[in-house]
Amino acid sequence: MVSDNELLDDVRTVLRAEVAGVTANPAALLASVRRGRSRRRWTWLAVPLITAAAAAAAVVLVPAPQPAVPVEVALERTNSALEGVRGMVIHEQAPADDREKYFGPGEKGLVERWHAADGSAFRYRASVDGRTIVDLSRSAAGNVFTDHRARTFRDEPGESPDDEVWTPEKIQQAIRDGRITVAGPGEPIGGVQTVRLTIAGHKAEPTTQMWVDASTYLPMRWLWEQDGATAFDVTWLPPTPENLAQLKTSIPDGFTEHE
Repeated sequence: MVSDNELLDDVRTVLRAEVAGVTANPAALLASVRRGRSRRRWTWLAVPLITAAAAAAAVVLVPAPQPAVPVEVALERTNSALEGVRGMVIHEQAPADDREKYFGPGEKGLVERWHAADGSAFRYRASVDGRTIVDLSRSAAGNVFTDHRARTFRDEPGESPDDEVWTPEKIQQAIRDGRITVAGPGEPIGGVQTVRLTIAGHKAEPTTQMWVDASTYLPMRWLWEQDGATAFDVTWLPPTPENLAQLKTSIPDGFTEHE
């Protein structure tokens, strides 16, 4: 506890050094100094209290760490997951521009592809602003191509598709061949945690990056590492009549057969 005499000594020292010759009422000065010391004491006390409160708030706002994705089992689980989807329909979609075939200069739109998971059927559709540009499909039952700008179509004998499609069988074969490695946890897709796999190119094929759902281990996205390539987002559809119908191009009324 500081005594009154000590406080007055502080006052006298300051007055002598800074305002020599000035006189003042000691009692008034004493009261003023007391108020000043009191304010400083409460200021010093408030600073750590405010700092502590801010630190506590910061601790509360830090999100809980997310559980690590078990990447070491990704290949085994992906191989197992693909066993149960051989009858499904694979739907892929990606944004596109005039680097993609069928798009005119400056056009931007969407490309979609449907595949039978067993590789027996394939369909491709390109659209701009929701309007179809071309629509084609291939299967043993027949090949159909429709040009919606020219309002024409071709309907030809069928053939088995031979497209660069990552069917379940093709992915599993790449696992058996040792061409797929686990790159590590991938970025979330639509809020879903993923594991990223790298598929080494076979012969002239480019390397492919593939993201699988960290819960189901089914592919969600793939990207061929080549100039102009766009990542395709992947959905696995059950083999309902409606989804199976997406594998074949329909010829709109009024279209003329192309010679």
